[in-house]
Amino acid sequence: MYIVGARWREGACAIWTLRVLAWPGGAVGRRPVRRPAAAIRGIDRSGHTTDTLAEAEAPGGASRRGLRLLDRGLLVVGLALFVGLLHHIGTRAVLENLRVAGWGIAAICLQELLAFGANTLGWWFAFPSPRPSISFVRLLAVRMAGDSINYLTPTATLGGEFVRVRLLRDRVATTAAVASVAIARVGQTVGQIAFIMVGLWLVIDEIVLPPALHRGLLLLVGVMVAAAVLLVVLQRRGAFAPLLRVLQSAGLARVSPGLERQLQRLDQMIAAFHATGGWAFACSSVCFFLGWAAGVLEVYLILFFLQVPVTVERALTIEVLSTMLDALLFFMPGTVGTQEGGKVLIFSVLGLDAAKGLSMGILRRIRQLVWAGIGLIIMWRLQAGLRPISDSTTVRTS
Repeated sequence: MYIVGARWREGACAIWTLRVLAWPGGAVGRRPVRRPAAAIRGIDRSGHTTDTLAEAEAPGGASRRGLRLLDRGLLVVGLALFVGLLHHIGTRAVLENLRVAGWGIAAICLQELLAFGANTLGWWFAFPSPRPSISFVRLLAVRMAGDSINYLTPTATLGGEFVRVRLLRDRVATTAAVASVAIARVGQTVGQIAFIMVGLWLVIDEIVLPPALHRGLLLLVGVMVAAAVLLVVLQRRGAFAPLLRVLQSAGLARVSPGLERQLQRLDQMIAAFHATGGWAFACSSVCFFLGWAAGVLEVYLILFFLQVPVTVERALTIEVLSTMLDALLFFMPGTVGTQEGGKVLIFSVLGLDAAKGLSMGILRRIRQLVWAGIGLIIMWRLQAGLRPISDSTTVRTS
């Protein structure tokens, strides 16, 4: 079993698969001064802890190569799907639809600021008490930088979470930053499932589907709700240290006592948040719900600029089904091919022009790439002059 991790150094990204998951900075007071700390502390073959990912030599090189090959294989499959759809539907029809959208692409890109704002507020509510004194604008910038990595790397959105922790290291103690990211991830999942449930409840009668597929959708929602409840329960009881013990008992991990103590401290901080800040988690989930709901506006704008007859119900239907497909196919690198293919499938089910569906997928891809570029620039600017603090440093709080 491998867990994907990332280390950022001088603006470059490298992805490794390691057997041990930790976070930037390692043990208290042991952060290197003249170079960035690793996002993951590893264990070399001799059993010694290493300070950087490059030094961590996890056993099972063949398995790591297999995972890299799997990532590349999925990417090739996605690209092949995209090319096949483009050939089947016709390049000319797609280009004509993009021409029709014209300057509407700018409005499609700008509306994403609503989702960024809602998601950033959701993350702010996820910080354990006492919350660090960090401006909303700064947190928004870090959020955008992390999302840019999620757009561009095949890490199932984990890469962006490591980036967020790294970019907060001069404002927030490491354990608190990791706790906030973990809590926000669960809150975002809860918000996503709530959006799907509410959306389906509102539009299920508008979707003409075979009875078997209709029942399948409801069953899938039930599974997602159960998964969300399980995630919350695991966080309340502590998940990181028990997971590490399971890996150790199975012979899949060798860690230092210091790392185990930090994981226990992380579990305690997250559990304390849920025990005393239930309202904060609820607010976080609501904000993430609004972030998912903002996608309906994007769909509405795209349909409008593509000159497709548009109603709020139609936009909501497309976005709910798109969100469900994206959740099921999260493992595809950058959702290459699946985003476009999913839109073609949804448009076909709804009796709409498949070329319009492919054009919608491409327009969303353009919006992602625009914000990914902006996020990378933000990350580069934020990395300059960072002065990391340790968990033992007193953090000014609000």
